[in-house]
Amino acid sequence: MEWEKVGFKEEPFKTQPIISDTLQLYTGNSEKIKNCQAVLQSNNSVMVIEGARGVGTTSFGNYLRFNALLSKKYFTPISEIRVEPRWNADTLMAAIIANIVSTLELQYFDSVKDNPGFKEAKAMVQHVTKTFRSFGASAFGFGANYGESGSVTQPMIVPTQVLSHHLENLSKVVQTIGFKYGLLIQLNNLDIGVVQEEQHLKNLLNIMRDYFQITGTSWFLVGDESLRRFIAQNVDRVDDIIIYETLITPLSESEYLSMIEKRIEYFRLNTKTILPVDKEVLVFLYKITNGRLRYIFGLIQRLFNVLQVGTLLDKITLEIAKPVVTQYARDRVRKFHLSNNEEIVLKTIVSHKSLQVKEIAEILGKKVNYISTILSQLQEYQLVHYIKQWRSHHYSPSVDASIAYSD
Repeated sequence: MEWEKVGFKEEPFKTQPIISDTLQLYTGNSEKIKNCQAVLQSNNSVMVIEGARGVGTTSFGNYLRFNALLSKKYFTPISEIRVEPRWNADTLMAAIIANIVSTLELQYFDSVKDNPGFKEAKAMVQHVTKTFRSFGASAFGFGANYGESGSVTQPMIVPTQVLSHHLENLSKVVQTIGFKYGLLIQLNNLDIGVVQEEQHLKNLLNIMRDYFQITGTSWFLVGDESLRRFIAQNVDRVDDIIIYETLITPLSESEYLSMIEKRIEYFRLNTKTILPVDKEVLVFLYKITNGRLRYIFGLIQRLFNVLQVGTLLDKITLEIAKPVVTQYARDRVRKFHLSNNEEIVLKTIVSHKSLQVKEIAEILGKKVNYISTILSQLQEYQLVHYIKQWRSHHYSPSVDASIAYSD
């Protein structure tokens, strides 16, 4: 899609989260931001940020981090740390240190180049890079799917105690260049049952607990809306040190439309440019995705590309948009070649919004073990996900499944 054809200098609906250069585009959650910023007035805070996928948990964390950076409260790396499935503690710690070192090198090299703590950490990162390069792609856990048994072998990097020493030194380094409270680190992908296996995440957080308490470090743990409950129920040692948690919910419809206007204003080439999409389409997308911005932006991109707006079409109306969006969702579900029984289970979940295994079994007259097997497969396809409430798993459909099978 050539956005210049419709009057925009860049695509206004990029799906990547808010970054330091786009802070002015952030919308909503003003009271939650105020509360979190009050918590961040110390040098050792651990905070949980949770919410449904696509509602903006990463953007919320980034907004806090980069504003703390601008005010010289905390130094924070350019990128949030995406915790990959089955990463062990030393791999995670090495990734954190590598991100901090690379950001310091890019932005503050003259100020840190002669600091012994920085030089030692940089040498360690170079050693880790060589280790991973020689070990190959398997070091990153590629080739393993969620739900599979067994473990992924990772290279022995550096003992976590040594890595923690480097992290503590880097905290001192950034304080010497003016960042009052030290380091602020954001760990993403802590989505139980979607990205992370429960037992593995429990083990990882238990190990990381001591490193969360390194002087001069603060942490955002970012995951789905069951993360805080999971920690409370399974990781007592981490539960004890969490000082705040916040649940990010979808923007209200009015906030969402305000955000759209803000993006139009920011990216348009001149004041006469308007978005060639009817408001009814924007509201339709908001409702069918339950306000999940990542999905909304993806669907808008899809509509512009498929309909060739600016070439074959001058405006997207609701009448045109609905069948395109529905067919797109059905095509995405169809690629998994679901069996009849898998499709029946998925349709049942869509129609009820959220169900436990035993409830699905009762509705369909099937055995619980049989339904559990089908749910495992649907979960691997990422067509369903669950929220764990104590011992119960409550399964909900993906956005694609909801759109494909809703009336």
